[in-house]
Amino acid sequence: MTRNRRKRPRISNGERFFQMHQWLVLSAAWKATNVYERALYIELKQRYNGSNNGEIALSRREAEAAMNCSDKPVKAAFKGLLEKGFIKVATRGSFHWKKGGGPSGRSTRWILTEYPVDYPVRSLSPERDFMRWKAVHTKKTRGDESTPMGGREQPMTRAMG
Repeated sequence: MTRNRRKRPRISNGERFFQMHQWLVLSAAWKATNVYERALYIELKQRYNGSNNGEIALSRREAEAAMNCSDKPVKAAFKGLLEKGFIKVATRGSFHWKKGGGPSGRSTRWILTEYPVDYPVRSLSPERDFMRWKAVHTKKTRGDESTPMGGREQPMTRAMG
């Protein structure tokens, strides 16, 4: 026989937290991020409340203040997270928000691809574009710029005809 127990509500002390899943941290895209991209992602994730994906507001200036750095690393971090697929732009921010029926906010609204989109249209599954990201190796080795074996390169002669 089972007892009919009343479910007690969870007692919360009001502290919010977020988790970094192991599959995200072990992904190739996350391993390729620099410290500024990681700090920016954490700042965006901190603003996610479980039902506002697609409405996460973070301007460049707010990111500069939160990360305590100048504009160049913040711009590069936004670009890096976009290229790697961690974030997407939901609505682009604008200074001309008073002129028309534009978005209600002034700063860019972001989507975290780790979670399903909540706004403007709710989706059931997350996109997780960063899991499909492949590293592009652009490092040059010393031998890349040297001449090939066999001596000097001969200029190509064009056949006239």
